[in-house]
Amino acid sequence: MKNELNRTKAASLNAVTMMVTQLISLVLKFGVQTAFIHELSQNYLGLNGLFANIISFLSFADLGIGTAITVALYEPIANKDTQKLRTLISFYKKTYLIIIIIVTTIGLLISPWIFMFIKKPVFSNMQLSLWFLLYLVGTIATYFSAHKRSFLMATQQGYLNSLNDFIFKFLQQVIQILIIVFFHSFTMFLVVQMVMAICSNYQLANMAGKRYPNIFVRDSKISKVSLDKITMKSIKRNVIGAISSKIGSIVVFGTDNLILSTFIGLLAVAKYSNYMLIIQSVNSLFSQVMNSFISSIGNLHVTSSVSKQKNILYRLLYLNAFINLFVSTGLSFAFNRFIAIWAGNNYLLSSTITLGIVLNYSVNQSRYVAQSFISGMGLYWSIRWKSLIEAGINLVVSLIFVIIFKLGILGVVLGTLSSNVLINVFWEPYIVFHDGLNTSLKSYFGKYFFTKCLLQ
Repeated sequence: MKNELNRTKAASLNAVTMMVTQLISLVLKFGVQTAFIHELSQNYLGLNGLFANIISFLSFADLGIGTAITVALYEPIANKDTQKLRTLISFYKKTYLIIIIIVTTIGLLISPWIFMFIKKPVFSNMQLSLWFLLYLVGTIATYFSAHKRSFLMATQQGYLNSLNDFIFKFLQQVIQILIIVFFHSFTMFLVVQMVMAICSNYQLANMAGKRYPNIFVRDSKISKVSLDKITMKSIKRNVIGAISSKIGSIVVFGTDNLILSTFIGLLAVAKYSNYMLIIQSVNSLFSQVMNSFISSIGNLHVTSSVSKQKNILYRLLYLNAFINLFVSTGLSFAFNRFIAIWAGNNYLLSSTITLGIVLNYSVNQSRYVAQSFISGMGLYWSIRWKSLIEAGINLVVSLIFVIIFKLGILGVVLGTLSSNVLINVFWEPYIVFHDGLNTSLKSYFGKYFFTKCLLQ
């Protein structure tokens, strides 16, 4: 009972903290985007979106190591096995040093060729390379504290990471708004982003080190200790599954702006990015809340019965359905009106494209519960083929609609919707029930489609 109360308290604290910080961050994100829209040209807005997509491709170099190690931490944390935790953290740290080298090398190699991803570029090659490298350094900074961030998440203290990120993001975005308004400098904008990323990760690493000095010790003997064969086998399987999941995620969410920039131009990226900012902001708000339950789900999985796990899953499913109904309805009625007032009529997309974006949001949100259980249970080996097939369908359908049928932005929206409906809605819950709970999922689909009917 005490363990259950601690788990509930931790999940609630993480959820509330993430909700509050995300709400304030959401306001600041819109502030930055508004400054972009009214003080800089559409090309800068499109370029910022393009850089984000390219960086997402580079992030695949972590090979799912972080996710796999986080899953491996749940059991020794529950058992208070300090020695095994030290060994895992040491392995994790060494692995990420290799990842930093890989990402840095690839980033330096592609930086002179960024112009190839832009149809009719309006910036010089030197400007594009410099801006991309500034963006890259800010991303690489996150890898230096990755092992400590994952440990905090695994110990159900994700709220510490949320608060740390919030403080530095708040400072970053306020300064960026002032820079855009008063100096109109994209270079200074990226410099601030880079500096704050470095400071944020340094502070997080320092905080985790002080809280857990017995875990994050600098001992050469620990670094030489090898993990046992069973743990290494589990990590390897989860890494392979997470690689597939990472590739799938990158293709699904990281190719839209690349396709639009390459075949249509930066102006299309600028328009699409405004709509996606709203979707991603809403997504991040609620996904952060759902993600706050992942470490608790991991703890639940190793300490509770199947019936208890199913009971929690269904409760989260109904909660998620209610949120989905509320948000999707609001987006359907207010999306284009908000864009017109906020950004202006020049940034409006057609009603058909807007409807497709809302449908994508609704289907994606309905997946949150299954995805959270997959992460908490560490079922990445089981999900390996799903992610690759999803990525293939998304990319092929998007390119067909954009290149052959000339549907532009609607093409990439339909590509994502196709992979979601044909693959994810069915395959993800199957993995949770078949491989995680070892039970039938008939009752899940009955409850899932009942909640989906509520959204119609």
